[in-house]
Amino acid sequence: METLSLPPQATPVGLAVDVAAFAMHGGELQVLLVQRGELPHARAWALPGGFVQPGEDLHEAALRELRTETAVTLEPRHLEQFYTFGAPGRDPRGRVVSVAHLAVLAHGTVQVTGGGHTLGAGWFPAHRPPPLAFDHAAILTRALGRLRVRLEYAHLALEFLPDTFTLPELQRVHEAILDRPLDKRNFRKRLLAQGVLVPSGERRSGPGRPAQLYRRAKGTRTAAL
Repeated sequence: METLSLPPQATPVGLAVDVAAFAMHGGELQVLLVQRGELPHARAWALPGGFVQPGEDLHEAALRELRTETAVTLEPRHLEQFYTFGAPGRDPRGRVVSVAHLAVLAHGTVQVTGGGHTLGAGWFPAHRPPPLAFDHAAILTRALGRLRVRLEYAHLALEFLPDTFTLPELQRVHEAILDRPLDKRNFRKRLLAQGVLVPSGERRSGPGRPAQLYRRAKGTRTAAL
C-alpha cells in the first residue's frame, strides 16, 4: 500500500480551539475568561482554549477545554464553530490555527474556577473586557458580531433564558447583546409576529400587575449553521 505524506514544503501547523462562552448575569451580557498560568502571556486574561489532541473532534476539544480550564460542568445551551483564525504570528510559539467556537451557557449564575494550566476564571462584561492575550480581542469582537446576526434569524436570545420568561426579560437579552436600548412597543410587536413565542398560561407575581410568562413555541429551535 502506498504511503501518503504531506509535501516537504508544507508548513507545520498547530491546531487549536478557542471558546467565546457567554451568559447573562444581572441583566448584563458577560463572557467567560481564564487567567493564563504559563508563557506566553502568563497572568493575562484569555478565552478558554488550547490545542486539539490527536484523534479528537473539534467539538469535543472545545468542550474539553471549556470544562478543564473553567470547571464548568453544565452542557452549553448552544455551541457552534463560527470562524477560523490563522494569521501568521498570532501565537509566538509557532504557526497555530484556531477554530473559534461560540457557546451560550445556562441563565443565572454559573460558578467557575480555574483549572488545568490556568490561575483562575471569571465572568467579565462582554462589551468591555480586560486586555486579552493573543488575538482574543479580535475573536471576542467577531463572536459578538455572530451573536448579533444570530438574534435576527436564529432566535439565539432564547438560549440565554429559562424555559419560561417575560417579554421584558427577553428584551433585556437583546439589548445586552446589541449594547443599546430598544423600543418596547416595536420589540414586542416584531417578536410576537414571528410566531416563535406562545403564552405559557402562567404569570409571575411582582410589583404591580403580574407579568405574563412566555415560552418557546413547540417545534422552534435555534437555527442550524
